[in-house]
Amino acid sequence: VQLLGAAALRRPRDHTRAMSASNMNLGALSPQQLQGLGESLEQDIQQLTESLASLQKAVGRYHTSGRAMEQMNGEEEGKEMLVPLTSSLYVPGRLGDVSTVLLDIGTGYFVEKKPMDGVDYCKRKVMLLRDNMEKLIEVINQKRKQSTAVSQTFQQKMAQMNEQQGKRNEVGA
Repeated sequence: VQLLGAAALRRPRDHTRAMSASNMNLGALSPQQLQGLGESLEQDIQQLTESLASLQKAVGRYHTSGRAMEQMNGEEEGKEMLVPLTSSLYVPGRLGDVSTVLLDIGTGYFVEKKPMDGVDYCKRKVMLLRDNMEKLIEVINQKRKQSTAVSQTFQQKMAQMNEQQGKRNEVGA
């Protein structure tokens, strides 16, 4: 069984080193080592699943933003509307210049674009995030398989230890 170490996910440049270091024979590990490895894999799975949820939320936000910009395309300046301050608090406002929009491209940077260019930007971001989600799902599935293999090996080792202990007790009786 080939185990992909967490370091390979955190530092892509070290991928080959992490892969060679994680090619281990599970049968050669002690029950304590297997238990630690299993816990580490479960933590990795949990973190990766949380990252996947964050990506799903980001896809939803970009999709919603793109639809909003599409709807703005036919609107006129001065139209009354509700402006969201938070997800549950809106204030009355008037639509300003609809020929351009400001896009938050991250880390406090904004870009001014035409609404349809903004829609295109959001669509590209959604595609990029979905590609990343697919890759992340593959890694999660791989980690789950590894976790299952570690758990099965641990169970086998424990059964062998119990069997050997039972034989020792029979010999000593």
